[in-house]
This record gives sequence, structure tokens and C-alpha cells, in this order.
Amino acid sequence: MELTRGRLTATLIAGKIPVTEEALASLNAGLSTIGFGYHIEKVVSGKPKTADLTRDFSRLHAACRTIVDLIDADWSGLGQIELILSALWRGGQVLAVVEELRSLAPEIEIALAMIAQDKTIRQRQQNPETWFLLAAHDLFAVITGNLEPGIAGPLHRFTKHCAALIDSRIAVPESENSFRNRLTAALDRRTGKINVVPNIIFTGKEVS
Repeated sequence: MELTRGRLTATLIAGKIPVTEEALASLNAGLSTIGFGYHIEKVVSGKPKTADLTRDFSRLHAACRTIVDLIDADWSGLGQIELILSALWRGGQVLAVVEELRSLAPEIEIALAMIAQDKTIRQRQQNPETWFLLAAHDLFAVITGNLEPGIAGPLHRFTKHCAALIDSRIAVPESENSFRNRLTAALDRRTGKINVVPNIIFTGKEVS
């Protein structure tokens, strides 16, 4: 579901969080990160050998960086590689491909960080929904500035709104009591927090 300003505002209101531009920016960035992490978690949870996934992503990242660095060096010199590729690859957009690879490299780094983080914080196998509940809890804590926000109605409603925005198939317990029990058990098991928001997220611009 698209993260519109109206939906983000409704999510903050559900959690009884004051609606400010900074809170909206934090929520927008956090939901994007959690959505990405949730889908990675679904892949990782179905494949026990995360080492293979880490190795493959590392190789992919290295390949992207190698190509970009080579072409950048070529552009700074005689531009021979670009000229030859353009001649051989009729209709090929060498510059466009390089820029796509350049933008892909940071996304691969995020994927590697999420996979490593998932491996670090889990003590035993957990399903993607449990990971999501922990991530939503941590996002709520970041936005409110309360590192121990407790498990009450506002967090439950906030989590349900976040789930609807990320993936309608995420199963958040309907009962507040069931939600409290499941999240409390997950919090007791884990060994670290989930980094749900980038270090710099608020630019002072309004969320559209």
C-alpha cells in the first residue's frame, strides 16, 4: 500500500503520537526499512543457510562495485572501454547501465546488513510476523523517544496500521491480550534491537 501522508498521519494518530513533520518522516523511513526487512526475513526464514545468501549478495555487491569503478576510471581517462562497448552493444545504454549498478550497490549493502542483523538478534527460529512485531515495537520507541514504550493499546493499534501499510497478509493478533503475550515473549527472547530508521531521515521537507 502506498505510504501517503494521510495513511501515515492515521498511523500516528492510532498510536497516540503527535503528528509532526519529523514524526511523519521517521514513520515513512521506518516503514520503508521494515517493509524491506520483512520481505528479506520471509526469504531467510524459509532458507536455513543464510551464509550462502550472504556470500551471494557479497559477490553481487563486489561485482557491481568492480564494474562501476572500472567505468569511472575509464571516463576519467580516454573512455576507451565505453567506446568499445557502445560499438559492440548496438543500442546499448552503457551510461544508464552503470548508473543503475551504482544505485543498486547501496541497496545490496542494506540487504547484507538486514541479513546479518536478523542472524544476530535471533536466538531461535522465528517467523516473519514475529520479526515484524519486534520491528514495529522498535519503530514506535524511536518515534516516541521512549526506549521502553510498554505494550498497551496505542502500540497495538500502531502495529496494525503499520502491517496494513507494509503487507496486508501480515497477521497481527486482533486481541490486545494476545498481542501483548506474543510480543512480550518475543522481546524476552531477543538479544538486540532492530535498526528501523536510518541515521538521517528528517530534511525539514513535508512528506507528500
